[in-house]
Amino acid sequence: MLFTYILVFVFFIILAIIVLYFLSVYVFPKKIEEIQGMIDAGQAKLAIKRLTDILEKDDRNPYAHYLLAEAYRADGNSQFAILEYRQVLKFGRFDNKINEVHIRKTLAGMYKEKKSTEEARKELLLLTKLDPTNYEHFFELGMINYNAGQTDKASNYFKKSASLNTKHDKSFYFLGLIYYKNASYVDAKHYFLSTIKLDPMNYHSHYYLGLVLRQQGDYEWALKEFEVAMKSDELKVKSLLARGTCMMERGQFPKAISEFERGIKFAKKGSDTELNLRYFLADCQEKTRDIHSAIGNWEKIAAINPKFRDVHQKLANYSEFRQDDRIKDFMIVGLAQFEHTCRKMVTSMNYNITDIEIISDTEIEIIATENEGKWRNTRQSNRIIRIVRTTDTLGEGYFRRLHESMKVKNATRILVITTADINQQAIDFANTRPIEIKGKVDLIEYLKKI
Repeated sequence: MLFTYILVFVFFIILAIIVLYFLSVYVFPKKIEEIQGMIDAGQAKLAIKRLTDILEKDDRNPYAHYLLAEAYRADGNSQFAILEYRQVLKFGRFDNKINEVHIRKTLAGMYKEKKSTEEARKELLLLTKLDPTNYEHFFELGMINYNAGQTDKASNYFKKSASLNTKHDKSFYFLGLIYYKNASYVDAKHYFLSTIKLDPMNYHSHYYLGLVLRQQGDYEWALKEFEVAMKSDELKVKSLLARGTCMMERGQFPKAISEFERGIKFAKKGSDTELNLRYFLADCQEKTRDIHSAIGNWEKIAAINPKFRDVHQKLANYSEFRQDDRIKDFMIVGLAQFEHTCRKMVTSMNYNITDIEIISDTEIEIIATENEGKWRNTRQSNRIIRIVRTTDTLGEGYFRRLHESMKVKNATRILVITTADINQQAIDFANTRPIEIKGKVDLIEYLKKI
């Protein structure tokens, strides 16, 4: 009887061992495999609870730690996910279920989201050794260095990613940006064209290619690229600004004004882009003698940012014009009226006009005679009278060239009447020559007389 009990006891012991073996080999693994399905189905919290229970019994289970990291990541708990991934890496046991490349790639992405740039860089550097044919690791390293302002390092990584994947348009695009910012326009053009060839809808590449072409003086092609870039809502206003500057640099001021005015309609109020649009619009208006409109735009800029570019100086230059209608009209009238006003002004100064030359719509030269004595037979001499309506500064070179022209024109004196500022070198030069300068205050008095 005792022997029978012993046999039964041994039987149950053996059965228990067999059942435990069966559970450990076939049942428990299935349960932990099912947890991956929970995570995929969005049941991250339930998966975390199950995995926590498993790890309480077996804390050295790398696959359980791995799944727990995945569950935490799915649940949005990046801090705990990173700890679990690091724990898996410490075990160093990788197989078809636990992939080191996947873990490090995931960690790099999470570190980037947390702005832990150095940690992300370390993971990516390891990935370039573990998986050297994957262009993504090199591209991500390029982006980290690019955002850190380390463009030389970034360029090397982008070139590597481009060589590993010749169809990766972003690698070519960022290479183009780096060369553009370094003013290497030939190389920048090459990379932007490569980007557009791979992705014709990359509007940023079209925009920057337009900027490169503008620097190279190819305005026609640049305008076409900006036109394409305008299809992007993000680049529409910037493209209008760029198109306007192209036209302005070509001297096509009415067309430039149209582009700048279009840009202002879409620009965010008070933004730097709007201020730039108004500034260049005012520049074109000034050049086309629409001073009233130019002043209006400078005043709008100053109301938002008084220190923007040289707006304060522009308004200071036109302070008299903003207060006195005579000089304002003098600055904005058409060429025919400008010439007529100049003639009347010189005549009112008791000069006899012998010749007049229109140098530009802002400058007229009059040759006039004056009597140097009271007697009829007193020798008459020519005087060069230059009338200049501009707010640009006149330098020594201007007066030197004017002085050199005296002999050819048989003139003995020069009178310059101008709204421009005169720099000190020019004043010093004029003071030692037969050159007289009349400024804004004198001009207002002359205009009052006529």
